Amino acid sequence: MFYKYFQFDDYNFDDCMGKGICSVDPTITALQEVITMYLKELAFYTLRLKKKGVTNKIIRDNIINTISGLSSNTDYSHEQFEKIVMNLYENIRQSKILYERLCKGNNENSKNIEKKLDLNKNFNFNEAIKQGEKEFIRKNKLLSKTQRQIYDILLILIKNVCMNLIQLKSYNKECDNSYYTMLHVLNVIDYKKFPAEKLKKFVNTLVKTNYSLQKILHDAEKERYGKQEPIEVSFSTRPNKAILVSGSNLKELEEVLNATKGQNIDVYTHGSMILGHTYPKIKEYKHLIGQYGLGVENCLLDFATFPGSILMTKNSLQNVEYLYRGRLFTTDINVPKGITQIFNNDYRPLIESAQKAKGFAKGQIREPLKIGYQENVIKEKVNEVIKKIKAKNIKHLFIIGILNHTSLQKNYFSRLLKSIPKTTYAITLSTYIPTSNTFQINSSYDFMLMYEILEDLNRKTEEKTFDISVFLTKCDKFAIANLLNLKLLNVDNIFLGHCSPMLINPRITDAFRDIFEIKMITTPKEDLDSLKKIS
Repeated sequence: MFYKYFQFDDYNFDDCMGKGICSVDPTITALQEVITMYLKELAFYTLRLKKKGVTNKIIRDNIINTISGLSSNTDYSHEQFEKIVMNLYENIRQSKILYERLCKGNNENSKNIEKKLDLNKNFNFNEAIKQGEKEFIRKNKLLSKTQRQIYDILLILIKNVCMNLIQLKSYNKECDNSYYTMLHVLNVIDYKKFPAEKLKKFVNTLVKTNYSLQKILHDAEKERYGKQEPIEVSFSTRPNKAILVSGSNLKELEEVLNATKGQNIDVYTHGSMILGHTYPKIKEYKHLIGQYGLGVENCLLDFATFPGSILMTKNSLQNVEYLYRGRLFTTDINVPKGITQIFNNDYRPLIESAQKAKGFAKGQIREPLKIGYQENVIKEKVNEVIKKIKAKNIKHLFIIGILNHTSLQKNYFSRLLKSIPKTTYAITLSTYIPTSNTFQINSSYDFMLMYEILEDLNRKTEEKTFDISVFLTKCDKFAIANLLNLKLLNVDNIFLGHCSPMLINPRITDAFRDIFEIKMITTPKEDLDSLKKIS
């Protein structure tokens, strides 16, 4: 079964339709506050020890995994939360003892962080919730609206850094500089000390760190799987047992494909994992059938209608409904109730679940999607655009990227492209029919291609005689970092489409508008008129 909800507009069937999906449990918020306080304390002692030449790989991994786990509104069980907190507590205790011992040995005065928690080995779950609520209230009293907004963005960027570090570890790459930069920001941001402008500088630091990690990760994927190529990705299904792989960790997709060789099980991708089809070494797996569903905004319905087992790769956990619990698996360290954890790349539980599930009985034929590109073709076309810019034939460049193909978006961009003046040129990273002053690239979810184009433009057009406007509709856990990356790349105007509150809190979209001047997509006429006023 595959409901044709792609015919409807603007995510009418997104996960906010599900009970509780868009709301955040106050208990979860309180517990995450407790974890964050412990992390800040551990960051303090970790940085002090680093200055004395002492590092600890186990603590490093625990910090990164714990922070990245905060990116999901995980419904912690008592046991899970106690394990997380007690691990951090023990890391802090050991680090503090070692730090004080080293200071004493060098006849130095040790500096200790102000403790905001009274938890100890006599753990009390209800007391933890109370202290988390108390800290949340204290933070909101001390911070102005702008400070709260920036503080929220900082924490999201810190999580993004950790998520990228985890993915890079899959390719045996560890970026210590980025890790310690993230720890430094986590350690120094304090409600009492920093005005909004100072906090914005920390945002820029983390944006640059994130951007460098994304580039390293992209290069690692190319090195392992080859350069991306054009391909037609099937959205059809066929009768057979099936596994769905969701998220963006290509290494785990590869592991699932290896584990299912000869098992007579079809593998489908979901969401950003569609990019896996463009890599030559991943295309070699004949049982990688295609893409299923519309992605993270619609995972409630996608997962509920998929008749097999589902793997959510690292950092792709969302709030999940009881409707499909028992068929969900993840490699994450901290796992919500009802989801089975995969240990040490042993995918046998995932495979056994797929074999027991009903699978696709008939299969359905659906329209495929062309994605991927050839680097030399892109470079040639971008060079043509640069020549037109230097000849002053292009006054405004639109980049339309990472589209999710709802009917509202198709209609919006079709009307937008037909309305742009002759001195405006559009590079569209989508599958819409191009006009005479449009270059079309079927890149789908590929942010790195957009960044490479912008870097090329910045490098080859030193004299800024044109404006750049970017239109985005892709929302996920990296959306905030990706939007701020565009600021880093000197984009003049950024327009963001509708994002489910499940993915981006409305308070964050308010911050984008108020602090970073990121606009929300409205209508083609209104948005074009707003650009005329700016120029």
